[in-house]
Amino acid sequence: MAEIKGIVLVVEDDEMQRELVSENLRQAGYQVYEAAGTREALDLANQQPVEIAVVDYKLGSESGLELIKELKRINPIITPVMVTAFASIETAVEAIKQGAYDYVVKPVDFQKFLLILERARERFRLKREVAELRNRLEEKFSFKNFVFVSKAMERVASLISRAARSEATALITGETGTGKDLIARLIHFSSSRSAGPFMAVNLPSIPETLVESELFGAEKGAYTDARERKIGKFEAADGGTLFLDEIGDLSPAVQVKLLRFLQDREFYRLGSTKPLKADVRIIAATNRNLEKLVSEEKFRADLYYRLNVIRIDVPPLRERKEDIALLVDHFIREYSRREKKNIRGISAEALDLLMKHDFPGNVRELENAVERAVIFAEGEIITRADLPVFLEIKSEQQLAGQERDSSKPLTDRVRELEIREIRRALEKSGGVKSRAARLLGITERMLSYKMKIYGL
Repeated sequence: MAEIKGIVLVVEDDEMQRELVSENLRQAGYQVYEAAGTREALDLANQQPVEIAVVDYKLGSESGLELIKELKRINPIITPVMVTAFASIETAVEAIKQGAYDYVVKPVDFQKFLLILERARERFRLKREVAELRNRLEEKFSFKNFVFVSKAMERVASLISRAARSEATALITGETGTGKDLIARLIHFSSSRSAGPFMAVNLPSIPETLVESELFGAEKGAYTDARERKIGKFEAADGGTLFLDEIGDLSPAVQVKLLRFLQDREFYRLGSTKPLKADVRIIAATNRNLEKLVSEEKFRADLYYRLNVIRIDVPPLRERKEDIALLVDHFIREYSRREKKNIRGISAEALDLLMKHDFPGNVRELENAVERAVIFAEGEIITRADLPVFLEIKSEQQLAGQERDSSKPLTDRVRELEIREIRRALEKSGGVKSRAARLLGITERMLSYKMKIYGL
């Protein structure tokens, strides 16, 4: 028996159209359930492990958009695809706002339709991986601190899940304050090595002359202050994970020794000629551009390739601002408990100030701002006055800049903003439109449309 591609619920009040769509999906290898209306569809979604819901925009007197909302409420990871006879941008935007992954215009082009379903299956699989990872880690480790709603961080969570199932070296890249340390810990504590030690080394914090002994250990007398044998982090992390933070700052001499370990699983204590072995998984992180360092011959290319097996790029907070409100709520709860205060939330004005800030320090900067606000808050709601003064100054500077540019018509300013953001996403994704669309939070179809009208 052929493997089932996925489980699809087809909701269409027109019997002939419903049977046509369902039969084509069955021939393509999908398991299909059929429903003529909302109640039947919800009953099936409650009873069957539906992955993708193909929903008609109009279901007699009922709305397919309302059904999508209900399906998402029953199962948040279900992936709806809207079928509509009304091919307008407004219809598409409305469908996506209600939770549809994409939409198809009647009469259905089944070749294109099947491609959309393939992408919808991938979306469902990623969401399921994230949900499974949350379930595995909720009690074992503080995954509750890994807070997000953005599609960009959903992708990161999926990569964490894959890295946790592997023994391969992982490289985590991202700006300072994006949570690279937390991601390394999540990988370790959800992996088969979770019972072993997790050792973290912040390389720039160690004097360059001591990095080698810190990592590999040293024999008595190996250097001036070595009065006894020192056990290095590689030995201490045996059976577990060694997290090397800011790997881009590693000196060339130590790069050679790290490469030797990754190749042969052997190392030497400083001052010893006896090879030692350790069962250690390496996770490295950096906020620097390793590819640029390699091209400048400041970082070994062979070491870079050894480290860059599983790559996790963590986006800065300014590129996923939809996560800010959720993070703020999380930090308010955390610091309210610590400060023994009954703070219920944040005012709309204060949240708006946070949303407008670019956060060069990323999540760490946001956390510090909320921590300060909780400490200074006198009521049950954090107000604008409780936030750091620099946010007010930054907001005033931005407003002044906007006023200088206000002579342009709104449509021109919107056009310039969209062109700038699309170009930035395309650059970041290496020109791959599907990845750029995910970064922008829109469908690939919508991105192609905007590129066409803007002549990009």
